Amino acid sequence: MSDIYTLLAFLTAIAVLVLLIARFKVHPVATLFMVVVALGLVLGMGGTETIELVTEGFGGTLASVGLLVIFGCVLGRMLELSGAATKITETALNMFAEKRVPWAIALASTVLGIPLIADTAVVMLIPIVSALAYRTGMSMMKLGPILYLGAYIMTSVVPPGPGPLASASLLGVSMGEAILYGLMVGVPGVIAATVYLSFIKTYVPPKPEFVEHLAGAGGPGSPSGGAPGTSDGTGPKTASDGAAAPASVGLFGSLVPILAPIVLIIVASLAGPVLPEGAWFTEAVLFVGEPTVALFLACLLALPLFRGRWKDKATLNDLFEAGLRIAAMPLALTGVGGALATIIRETGVAENVAAGIEGTGMSPVVIPFLVGAAVCTITGSNILGVMTSAAIMQPLMDDLGLAPIVVYLACATGAQVMKHANSSGFWVTTTLSNMTVGQGIRSIGVASFLSGVTGFLVLNVMIATGLV
Repeated sequence: MSDIYTLLAFLTAIAVLVLLIARFKVHPVATLFMVVVALGLVLGMGGTETIELVTEGFGGTLASVGLLVIFGCVLGRMLELSGAATKITETALNMFAEKRVPWAIALASTVLGIPLIADTAVVMLIPIVSALAYRTGMSMMKLGPILYLGAYIMTSVVPPGPGPLASASLLGVSMGEAILYGLMVGVPGVIAATVYLSFIKTYVPPKPEFVEHLAGAGGPGSPSGGAPGTSDGTGPKTASDGAAAPASVGLFGSLVPILAPIVLIIVASLAGPVLPEGAWFTEAVLFVGEPTVALFLACLLALPLFRGRWKDKATLNDLFEAGLRIAAMPLALTGVGGALATIIRETGVAENVAAGIEGTGMSPVVIPFLVGAAVCTITGSNILGVMTSAAIMQPLMDDLGLAPIVVYLACATGAQVMKHANSSGFWVTTTLSNMTVGQGIRSIGVASFLSGVTGFLVLNVMIATGLV
C-alpha cells in the first residue's frame, strides 16, 4: 500500500468527519465511529482486526479518564446548584471599582470555567451581569461575551474540563502539568479577549426581562439583584435532578472544592519525585494528589455547601446522577477518540503524515494548533476540537519530535478558534445578551480568535525559552 494512498485515506477521513458533523449534523460519536472503522478497512486492517483495535482504543482510553470525567461533571453540577458559582461572581464584582466591572466578570468567569462548562456559566450568571449593565450603563455586547469567554477559555485548556481531561489522557500528559501549563497559556488568552471586548463601543441594552424588576423598583439595582430566577427561567434555579440551593453560601466554602484538587494534583506532581521514596508521607501525598482521588475529594468538599441538605437523597444520589448524564457525551467522545488514535498508530498513517509535514518546512507545533482550530471553527465545539486534535496528533508526536505537553497546549489553544453561529455557546450568549448575530461575531468570534492566537504565541515563547 503506497504512502500516497495512506495519506490520502487519512486526509479524506478527517474531511468526512468534519463534513458529517458540521454539514449533515450527524452525532459526533456516531460519526467518529464510522470514520474510524472505515479508515481501518480501507487501510487493509480487515474487519475483525479493525473492531479489535477500536475496542482496545475505546476501552484503554476510558480506563484512564472515565472516572475523572464523571467526577468533574458531578463537581460542576454541585457548584452550580449549591449557589457557589453565584457567590464567587458576586464577590468578584464587589472587589472591583465600577469602571473595572469587565475585569471582575472576567475573573469570576475564569475561576468558574475550571469546573463549569461555559454555556452553564452564562445561563446561571447572565441575570447578574444584566443587572450590572443596567446599573453602570455598560453594553451587553461587552459584558456578556466577557462572561462567556473566561469560562470558555478555561474549559478549553485546564482539567477537569472534559476536553482537556480527554486530551491529557490521550497524549500521556500528567494532570499536574496540564493544569499548571494550561493556566499559563489560558490566563493570557483571557486577558487578551477582555482587553479587546473592553474597547467595544456599540451599546446593547440588557434584555428587559432581566432588568424590569430593577426599573419597577424605581432605579438601578445591585449586581446581585438579578440573581434569583427570572421570568424566563434562565437564572439560578432549583433543579429537578439535583438538590435545592441553600439560601447563601460562603466564599471560602465556594472556592475550596475548586482550588483543593488543583493544589493537591500540582503538589503531588511537583513534590512527589523529590520526597523520600516509600515513606508514608510520600505515599499520602501521591494518593490524595492522584487526579481521580483529588476530584472525588473535591465533590466531598462541596457537600457542606448544601448545609443541612447534604445528607438528603436529592444531594447524595440525584446530584450524582445529574453529573453522570452530563458526563455521558464527553465519555463517549473520549473513548471513540482513543479508538481513532489507535487506528492511526497501527496503520502507519503517523509516519506518512509526519513525513509530509516535514516536507513543507512548516514548524511541527503549528499542526496541532491548526487541526484544533479547524475542528472547532467548522463544528462549533471546542470540546470536540481539543479531543479530536489530540486523538489525531497522539500517534504523530514522536515522528514530529514534539513533547506531549507541547501538543496538548497547541491543541487546547487551537480549539478556541473561533466561535460563531454554529456553536451552542455562541447562541446562548448572543441571545441572553440581547445581541444580533453580527454583534456576536464581532465580539465573541473575534475575541475567541484572539484568545487562541495569544495562548499559542505564549506557548511558542515557552518553547523558545525551554520552559516546555
